[in-house]
Amino acid sequence: MNIYNAIKKGSKILKKKNIKFPDLDCEILLASVLKKQRKYLILNLDKPLNKKNFEIYIDLINQRSNGKPVAYLTKKKDFWNSEFIIEEGTLIPRPDTEVLIEATLELFKKKDYANVLDVGVGSGCIILSILKEKRCFYGKGVDISSKSISLSELNAKKLSLENRVKFIK
Repeated sequence: MNIYNAIKKGSKILKKKNIKFPDLDCEILLASVLKKQRKYLILNLDKPLNKKNFEIYIDLINQRSNGKPVAYLTKKKDFWNSEFIIEEGTLIPRPDTEVLIEATLELFKKKDYANVLDVGVGSGCIILSILKEKRCFYGKGVDISSKSISLSELNAKKLSLENRVKFIK
């Protein structure tokens, strides 16, 4: 089985379940299994997959066909200009939420310093995106979920922002 055929097989499974973007989902899932970027797949369509990777990929396709979001399967989601770690039990950042980042940056474009509060922090994507853009801003994220707090702390560390933000349950 090569990359091209694996994507086609996965896409066929997802199409039967009316998944909205079957080819895209298959590419993202296979790239995740191979620990490569999507462009690698496109440039290596004839490259064979080993049996183990194919089995892992098909398992992910089956989970996706049952409605599990791609972000929960790959445990990551791009948001604003960063990649965030995502886990089940936290909300997946949505592209339309990026409007909040734009509005905040516009509102504070002439400010050199500010403290930001994010209530219901989830994965930390909103507050961390703002802090990444504004180097002299500091923040606090609050959530009732211990899982969200832990995940936000992981994302802060990944983005080297752990010294500028505190997460509180």
